[in-house]
Amino acid sequence: MKFIVSLYLQFFSQLAVAMQPVTLQLPWSHQFQFAGYYAAEMQGYFADEGLEVEILPGLLPGGNSVNVVGEVVFQQAEFGVTRSDLLVHRARGLPVVMLASIMQRSPAAFISLQDFNIQGLEDIGDAPVSLPLMLDERGAIIDVEVIAALEKAGVDISSLNNQTPSWDLQDLQQGKTQLMLGFTTDAPYILERRGYQPRVILPEDYGIDVYGDLLFTSEATLREAPQMVAGFRRAAIRGWQYAFEHPEVIADYILQHYPPYEADFDRDFLLNEAMLLQQYIQPDLIEIGYTNIERWQRILNIYREIGLTGPVELEQFIYQVRIAAPSKWYKPTIAVLLILFSLSLLLVFRLFQSRRMLEFQVRYREKRESQLQRQAETDPLTGLDNRRRFNLELETLFWRAQRHQLKLAVILLDIDHFKKINDTFGHPVGDRVLCNLAELCRQALRESDFACRYGGEEFAFLLPDSDLSDAVAIAERLAQSIEDAEIITGDQRVRFTVSMGVAELAPTDENAEQLIHRADVLMYQAKRSGRNSIQSVLSAE
Repeated sequence: MKFIVSLYLQFFSQLAVAMQPVTLQLPWSHQFQFAGYYAAEMQGYFADEGLEVEILPGLLPGGNSVNVVGEVVFQQAEFGVTRSDLLVHRARGLPVVMLASIMQRSPAAFISLQDFNIQGLEDIGDAPVSLPLMLDERGAIIDVEVIAALEKAGVDISSLNNQTPSWDLQDLQQGKTQLMLGFTTDAPYILERRGYQPRVILPEDYGIDVYGDLLFTSEATLREAPQMVAGFRRAAIRGWQYAFEHPEVIADYILQHYPPYEADFDRDFLLNEAMLLQQYIQPDLIEIGYTNIERWQRILNIYREIGLTGPVELEQFIYQVRIAAPSKWYKPTIAVLLILFSLSLLLVFRLFQSRRMLEFQVRYREKRESQLQRQAETDPLTGLDNRRRFNLELETLFWRAQRHQLKLAVILLDIDHFKKINDTFGHPVGDRVLCNLAELCRQALRESDFACRYGGEEFAFLLPDSDLSDAVAIAERLAQSIEDAEIITGDQRVRFTVSMGVAELAPTDENAEQLIHRADVLMYQAKRSGRNSIQSVLSAE
């Protein structure tokens, strides 16, 4: 018995110290953009998986950058962080595997200054720009968001004055370049702190909406060490969850253990970056690391449309999350159970049952994950988006309109005497009225517009790139279709009317709530004036 105990303790002690060294290659300097990995290191999440992780920056002395994809493909690093350009590299034959979509939206943007008067990509002309447009070597950075947005804007890439690209904001300030690639989470903040007025042009303005930072590995690493890959992914996601729960702790850890590349990267910068990253990672809405194969297919279609890539087998490109492998403490337990074989039979049977249940749960989760995300943002009765989703879209469109001096209008709608409809004909008929109205809204609005059931019998509509006259025209078209509609129930025909308030973004609006408040006041003016009307101008009350 002493021999068995000695063997057990010796085996366990060897495992406890045998940490597997792995390397994570970042695409550029240390900052909060990579907070999850620092948090996993600080909290011991990597160590829990038996991993000793070295986190390397992607910027070298002199300002040169590391070829992150090349480092991972040729196994100089087991893991890397890059963006949706990874899909292009996969299409070009590099054996890369996307492990987790850390950012659900990309913060990449074209950064300029107000003084240069570049309102959109169409205004570039012969101005000097700094954009990553060429693929000089296998796995090198090629910013597909930049190329795709320029193509969508009708800009001839070969005509751009892009001879000496620079990523130094000093060159932008001095006018050596007038437009460069940057991130909305850092460059505008730094420029404003230096006393400049940045102008941000988003690829999203041209229909390019892709994932941001991706965690990835190589097929070789995944094939040779699948349990290590699964453990690293688990630890990284735990780290991101901790980072957003304790941003100040992680900011202090970064400054202490990973000296910043620039003096601008101080504590205030890191905390501001943490706040802005929330809208791109969306940890309160979407599980960190979640990816959607249908969205990847749409991204692939955009890239193929403009000739950046060919077909890709997305099932091989996207890592399939499976049941967690036994962690390191399980191995000595197995050794002991093999020695004590009689006791292992019951445990193996129970583990087999648990595994079958977990496999079922994982399959069910994969099937339902995208449905649950949609359900959380959808009104179950009408099929329109709900108020929660509306508020997210409102903040995004308000921010975009304010930053780029774009138009934005809002319509709030309330069904007249809806309680009377329910009391007279019953709630099932009232539900039919709501569903009928939702369908009329879909028909009346444009593809770019956004409709939601705001609550009860209230509906709300966001109209991007629309002024007050545009919005009133849409409201009148919708009112006419409602007036022509009827609900047939038995031998009765139910008609209904609505009251609408229409408001447009004003230069004095400091937040989106002010725009909504004006539309709400106008809607109630319409109701007080006799209902079945549209109000777009505030009366003097």
